[in-house]
Amino acid sequence: MIGLLGTFIAFSVVGFVILRYLRLQAREVWAFVIITCIGFVLWVSIIMHHPLDLNKAIAWMIDSLQLNL
Repeated sequence: MIGLLGTFIAFSVVGFVILRYLRLQAREVWAFVIITCIGFVLWVSIIMHHPLDLNKAIAWMIDSLQLNL
């Protein structure tokens, strides 16, 4: 678990350095952050032997927003 956390931090730092070097817009930086965090949550759930069901997670998010579609 420590190795996973270290790898996540290393890749995040390198990603932010690259994003800063390329001088991308804030929207692209936020997309990087969100995708990286989702990947981290998925890997942690797999390592802890409790895989995250993305369909249930997305359904929960939509229900919590109480959208009337």
